[in-house]
Amino acid sequence: MEALKDRILKLVGDEVEIVEVVEINPGDLRIDVRTRWKCQFGCSYYGKRYSCPPAVPPLSDAEKFIKSYSKAFVIKFRFSSEKYLEMKRKAQLFLVRVEKELISDYPFVFTLFPGGCDICENCSYTRRGCRKAEYVRPTVTSVGIDVSSLGIRIGDETSVGILLLE
Repeated sequence: MEALKDRILKLVGDEVEIVEVVEINPGDLRIDVRTRWKCQFGCSYYGKRYSCPPAVPPLSDAEKFIKSYSKAFVIKFRFSSEKYLEMKRKAQLFLVRVEKELISDYPFVFTLFPGGCDICENCSYTRRGCRKAEYVRPTVTSVGIDVSSLGIRIGDETSVGILLLE
């Protein structure tokens, strides 16, 4: 079977710009309660997206969930400031596509989004139900992962998604 990193990269089209793909042990991911606090106190998506707190499981469940995986890929995307939302939406759709591509070989494959879900231009969170629930995934930070520990710095026009595999 071809290397997973190569499989992921083969799915990249013109819609996303990937800076790098790095395989890591999910046990090495730094879970920090402060990331959830930053969501609640400072992020405009808090309570306004299905991918964000309080709509995602508590950190105690998230940590057990993440640590139950044996392999992870950190996918670093470039998002230009001029087209940030458009590029983030495309990255999120790309991650869901990768997940669907790998599910037959990895039934528990799961994606974590770079930032709050922006699949729909107008989110239905405040109304009844998500129109595209099959696409929504929690954000990297909403599950307590410190993205700065993954080499992401504020203002560097990059963001990360994570692909968890068993």
